[in-house]
Amino acid sequence: MLLSRVPVLRILLPLMAGILLHELWPCVWMPLTLMAVSVIAYAWMSLWAKSPGQKLRLRPYYIAPLAMVALSLGWLAAAIHCPPQLKDTERHDRLLTGRVAGLEYTDFSMRMTIDVLDKDLPDCRVLVTTRGCDYTARAGDIVTWPAALEEVHNSGNPDEMDYASLMLHGKGIRYEQHLAVADVKRSDYSPTLRTRLAEIRRGLANKIYNTELSPGAQHLIVAMLLGDSHPIDKVTRAEFSTAGIAHVLALSGLHVGIIAMLIYLLLFPLDYLGYRRLRLAITLAAIILFAMFTGLSPSVVRATVMTGLVLASLIFHRRSVSLNALAMAALVILVCSPSDLFNAGFQLSFITVGALLLFARVPERLQSGNHWVDGLTATVIASIVAMLATIALNAHYFHTVSLMSVLANVLVLAVLPLFMVLAALLLLVTAAGMQWAPLEYCVESIYRYIHGVARGVSATPLSHVDGVYVSTTGVILYFAILGLVILWLNRRHIRWLMAAGVLLLVAIGHSAWLDWHTPKRGLVVFNAFTSTPVFYYDNGKGYVWVPDNEDVDLTEFERTYAGFLARRGIGDVRLVSNDSTLRVQDALIAPPYALLTGRRLLAAGSGSKRGIRTAVDDIIVTKRYHKTIAKLQEQYDFGRVIISGAQQDDATAALMQECDSLGIPVHCLATQGAVVVE
Repeated sequence: MLLSRVPVLRILLPLMAGILLHELWPCVWMPLTLMAVSVIAYAWMSLWAKSPGQKLRLRPYYIAPLAMVALSLGWLAAAIHCPPQLKDTERHDRLLTGRVAGLEYTDFSMRMTIDVLDKDLPDCRVLVTTRGCDYTARAGDIVTWPAALEEVHNSGNPDEMDYASLMLHGKGIRYEQHLAVADVKRSDYSPTLRTRLAEIRRGLANKIYNTELSPGAQHLIVAMLLGDSHPIDKVTRAEFSTAGIAHVLALSGLHVGIIAMLIYLLLFPLDYLGYRRLRLAITLAAIILFAMFTGLSPSVVRATVMTGLVLASLIFHRRSVSLNALAMAALVILVCSPSDLFNAGFQLSFITVGALLLFARVPERLQSGNHWVDGLTATVIASIVAMLATIALNAHYFHTVSLMSVLANVLVLAVLPLFMVLAALLLLVTAAGMQWAPLEYCVESIYRYIHGVARGVSATPLSHVDGVYVSTTGVILYFAILGLVILWLNRRHIRWLMAAGVLLLVAIGHSAWLDWHTPKRGLVVFNAFTSTPVFYYDNGKGYVWVPDNEDVDLTEFERTYAGFLARRGIGDVRLVSNDSTLRVQDALIAPPYALLTGRRLLAAGSGSKRGIRTAVDDIIVTKRYHKTIAKLQEQYDFGRVIISGAQQDDATAALMQECDSLGIPVHCLATQGAVVVE
């Protein structure tokens, strides 16, 4: 039985259940009550069972109070680590002081995660984005700014990624603010150990950026060895993702395992001197230091705990069970950061490793005795197992399924250890202020090979399927079917296979029900931060009109709204420019006018056609419009005003106030979300 083989699961599973319960019922008194009841029940059972026979009869029931304590601990841990809620007076109309914990630059703005230091406020972390950049800012700066914190919220677009939950659960951020860079004042520099390490990583990254390597090779080295994958461009991410090797771009257990293996091999002289335990201890210390240096991401912590347990068992001559080590790693991460349970990276990481530990062994009948052939066979089997274990989650989160990931992994994993060795050597050389052209050439050549594999596989016809929509229910059903099939393979009893067949029919019916109830024709005015995308779709074809006169990247549009497009089966998306006209069936887009799903639209700020007074249903006030609603009333008859999410906050407030005074219905995309007509 799995629980007997992996005893940590007896604590881990109820702990996870407690974290989930906190999402449904966020309170403290209930888990404390359950914990007290569990302790009393355990004490009563221990006192009542005095004879050996009584103790033997009660032994199976001791698991219940222990599981209840674990559930309560998960519930309490989630409550303790949940970012606090602030009162309106605590987050508005005052100066806030904080320490910059993280800093990212874009072309025209900065994203700063700031730990609030005001003594009258609870410890919390906020996200501050700025208009403009200050390139002298750094992690550890003490800054002050006028507070106008707003709770992080989703854009309100249909089938969008849950950004609010991502920030809350993934980064522990409940509040955010956008302001001019000049409003953020630096007063001091007081780094913590974490920010000092971040500055060291940033300095080493700059050393890599000053080499003659291509930007892609530089970014991959920084991602693999320093844990910062943000600089990797979106096109490269898409290519690696569709090829099924996106795990190469982010520091994970694969890289930690390679590093541990290399360190252990380099210390081989200690074995000859009789210091094998010292060799293991140094390897363990090295990977712990590496995990701390790179920022303690969940995937690295998971790999470090697993590797650490295995090494510790060897040091103390104890038996180690890999699945137990994996469960212990999950337990450590969730106790320290319960919100990681909802993180896609955490889920994919643990499911992949768990599947590999269970099913990736090469059967004896496939072993040839040749080291290279057996290594290739093991890589192929591991890639197939990892693909089957994560295919549903990948489709759920990223709406794509790679069909050639096995080939891509075989081609890339063969050279990845060599690339990491050479990249680490290059990092040491550049940190010492030296250059070594032959080493840079070798690193660049291997990178071009890896990137070429990703690009070639992703560009191969039928290498992947985009636009796949799998609901949460579909993911649960998939894993239930997979579990039943595994039980049937192990037990060879027909009832497991029949149960899997029944669930498969349920999954097919659920998918058909979703498809039946999803409209195939409609209109959406999306809420976006930089523009106002107007999207019309009909039977698998979609048309994008952006009346703000902004440049539109269709690839980026499809990536941003992948969930919406996948849910509605839209595979063909076209752009309608502001100097063209679209006529398709009952739809017409003739900027700045449009007739879509029977509604007449006008985009104010996208040019105007003067003449006779025009009647429209909706006027979309784009970010290019800087006049009043009264001016629009002089020329148009309209029923509603839609204010773009790209409008400045002060302009939006003025427009809404004017609409209210004139008695005109108004829909603000920034606060009310997208306008959907289906």
